[in-house]
Formats: sequence, C-alpha cells, structure tokens
Amino acid sequence: MNSDKNSSAQKRTKAMNFATMRAVVAGYLVYLGGSLIYDYLKSRSDMTPVQAWGFGLLFIAAGVGYGLYTWKRWQAEAASAEESEDSEQS
Repeated sequence: MNSDKNSSAQKRTKAMNFATMRAVVAGYLVYLGGSLIYDYLKSRSDMTPVQAWGFGLLFIAAGVGYGLYTWKRWQAEAASAEESEDSEQS
C-alpha cells in the first residue's frame, strides 16, 4: 500500500514538473512577442509595422494558448492522480 501512495505522489510530481516547464515555455513565448512589439515602438527594430505587430501578437497568442493548455492539462493530470489515490485507498 505504501508503494501505491508513492505512485500517486510520483504522478503528482511528474505532472507538476511538466506543467512548470510548459509554463516557462508559455511565458517565454509571451515575452518574445512583447519584445518584438516593444523594440519596434522604441525604433530599435528593422521590421515593418505589420511584421512587428503581426509576429508579436502571434507569439503572444501562442503563449497564452499554450498557457491555457498547460493549465487544463495540469488540472486533468492532478485529478487523475487524486482519483488513483482514492481508488487505491478503498
């Protein structure tokens, strides 16, 4: 039974580790998009306005979307670990 508890704890830890890495990637995508737009606004970029805003908003949207995916996936994996822990106890 003790190994069962370790298994569910390992599942939760694994889910948290993956969620953390995905959140870092999502944050970096948002940062890159904001950086493209900011550099254009400060005249430090050779990009055209359409390129800067287009790619910037694209990266921001991708980061936000990946962040939402990360949140939902983490919730599902955490719930799965909880369910397996509950079923192991009964």
